[in-house]
Amino acid sequence: MKSTLLCTALTSSLLSFNSFAEEPAPVDDSWKIAAELGLLITTGNTESSSIFTKISAAHQKDSWKQKYTFNTLVKKDELTDDDGSTYTEDTANQYALTGQGDYLLGEFSAAFLFGSYTNTEFSSYKQYTTVAAGYSFRAIHDDALSLDLNIGPGFTETETQDGVTESGAIVRGSLALVWDISKNARFEQNVSVESGEANTRTIAESALVSSLNETIKMKFGFALTTDTDVPEGLEKTDTETSATIIVSF
Repeated sequence: MKSTLLCTALTSSLLSFNSFAEEPAPVDDSWKIAAELGLLITTGNTESSSIFTKISAAHQKDSWKQKYTFNTLVKKDELTDDDGSTYTEDTANQYALTGQGDYLLGEFSAAFLFGSYTNTEFSSYKQYTTVAAGYSFRAIHDDALSLDLNIGPGFTETETQDGVTESGAIVRGSLALVWDISKNARFEQNVSVESGEANTRTIAESALVSSLNETIKMKFGFALTTDTDVPEGLEKTDTETSATIIVSF
């Protein structure tokens, strides 16, 4: 319930903040949408299947920029019990929603509002909600290379797999690097750190994107999520390796 209220409050804040924004010169306010799909099926000595999906939507109107992402991960493995019988079991089941709104203060600086919600059955935390606000600026601006930095205070609410909930203040920092290696290849690096009294969560995502044509791309990615405080018996680090097709609209 608290997670729903936090996400509702974030959305309301973004809309109300936009209503008070001044009217600068108009820009192209069309939405840019990209859909990703990755599927991996393994047969033989080991049988498993994984499906990864992600939808990204970005929009800019005047001095207001917004970006939203929604992704899911489902994985099923065939396992063998003590008497030799095989059975299929879910080993990953996750979905996550993020949103960020930036109000441009200058050509390379902005005030931002950020929110995220993650729900997963096979990780340290069943639910992880974050709301943050602060200052964003572009540290590197080049024809082939850009680096955006964000920092500000925030709030998290977490629930472990055994139902223990915690909440508290955090400081959230993030970076987003984009390097156009060539006309048809791009490297992306995203890192975020949410540091609080109870836990520090670090998420690092690396990706190599290759354009097949104007609307279709191939993406090879690696993601790492680390929590400093996890229940006993669980790993502090989760990793994901993916190969996906991206279709842009």
